[in-house]
Amino acid sequence: MFKTTLIALSTFAVASMSPVSEASTATYIFCEKGGKVAWSEEHYNPRSAQASYYRCVNEGGTPRIVNI
Repeated sequence: MFKTTLIALSTFAVASMSPVSEASTATYIFCEKGGKVAWSEEHYNPRSAQASYYRCVNEGGTPRIVNI
């Protein structure tokens, strides 16, 4: 479970890097079900991140929040 999460997080971190630095902060929501990442979403708005968090809970998953 930890290894899968770490790989997914690393992939998102590398994919989000651009040659031009951006000032906005991204929030990633990882929804884990059965020890695996079922889905993940990237948000720049706190309200949309909160909506994804509750969506994961309603679907029976365990949400993980990562701010980058």
